[in-house]
Amino acid sequence: MAQENLSGAYLVIQKGPQLGKRVELWKECTTIGRSRECDIFLEDIAVHRKQARILLTPAGYILRDDHGSGDSYVNGRPVQEQLLNSNDQLLFGNTQMTFFAHEGTRPFQFASSRGRELHAGKALSAQPASVACLDLISTFGDIRRIELPREMTIGRSRECDIFLEDLAVSRTHVTIHELPNGEYELLDNHSATGTFVNGGAMRRCILRDGDVVQIGASKFIFRLHV
Repeated sequence: MAQENLSGAYLVIQKGPQLGKRVELWKECTTIGRSRECDIFLEDIAVHRKQARILLTPAGYILRDDHGSGDSYVNGRPVQEQLLNSNDQLLFGNTQMTFFAHEGTRPFQFASSRGRELHAGKALSAQPASVACLDLISTFGDIRRIELPREMTIGRSRECDIFLEDLAVSRTHVTIHELPNGEYELLDNHSATGTFVNGGAMRRCILRDGDVVQIGASKFIFRLHV
């Protein structure tokens, strides 16, 4: 299965304590479990601390059961490893999720990462508006798209909107926020290793469509659609 170039896969929790949560799979490995160290933390006593992981591979997204007890389910069947397709139903303990392979059916949304809840989708107004995105370039060469809210933090802290597991990244490395005129400003939060835009170190700058932002080992392309 070819990778999606412009949109990312995501999960919607359909049943369980976190009913209604939407989580984006923008990482190459997303862990699921009852441990707070997992990317998707499930407050469900029937879920193992480290239950499963979803891996991005050249073939597509694969669910792998980490606990080995046969209680990770896809479409009602226990699996050890399973290639996922859109609308597959995943079940961990009492938590049921639906997997979606791309964003084609969802309206404008705010960005999320590492399993944090996405805000409910909002219909676009009749007036034209700017939509800003960050395209994360993965090691496979495909692009995962993350739409920007009015303010977003990126860093090594799990409280950041985009969480980067990279020791070269500061805890709250960068803030990107929308200005009143619709432009987006990047602010480096006195990081130890710096933030680079188009190869140059920047403390503060206005982002332009196509700018390449490097934070640690991660590269993002800023996109602004009007």
